[in-house]
Amino acid sequence: MKIIGGEFSGRVIHSPKGKNTRPTGARVKESLFNFLIHGFSVDFEGMNVLDIFSGSGSLGIEALSRGASFCNFVDIESQAILTINNNIKSLKLEKRSNVKRSDVINIDKHVMENQSPVDLIFSDPPYKDSFKTKIAIEDFLKKGWINEKAILIAESSSRDEADNIFGFEIAKKKIVGDTQLCVYVSKKVDE
Repeated sequence: MKIIGGEFSGRVIHSPKGKNTRPTGARVKESLFNFLIHGFSVDFEGMNVLDIFSGSGSLGIEALSRGASFCNFVDIESQAILTINNNIKSLKLEKRSNVKRSDVINIDKHVMENQSPVDLIFSDPPYKDSFKTKIAIEDFLKKGWINEKAILIAESSSRDEADNIFGFEIAKKKIVGDTQLCVYVSKKVDE
């Protein structure tokens, strides 16, 4: 799998071995980043990113390649954590990233310790666990880990209905093959 844009464009990163991870395909990733840049005018420069259910770390690494200042990677699978660490090390991104093994719906407060609230979130759970995005994001919002103008990109099966997530509204949905990309934007929440 290759990085498609930015500083590390063309560099190869690896996917975890085994069947527990479904890497985001090149076509979906390219569509997603074009979507963010051209549809939402996202400038990655200086962004603080969170990549949950990160697998290979492909989405967070792509954001770092395009100028994001920092990315937290979270996955429960030990093989994914090993792969992300190896990918980060090969690109010398250790100082711009934090990799934690954790279940995102029971996340430990130390995962985001000393971090600024995130501007951009990627969530790419196994399709059978797509409901966990809603649980995790609503919890992160309560904990103050999400910037008030954050963007969330959630991947799910094209056959699933997109979840309503408290504090966010769906700005755009796009189907690419069997993947549904859903872009959420923060909305003002009445207390």
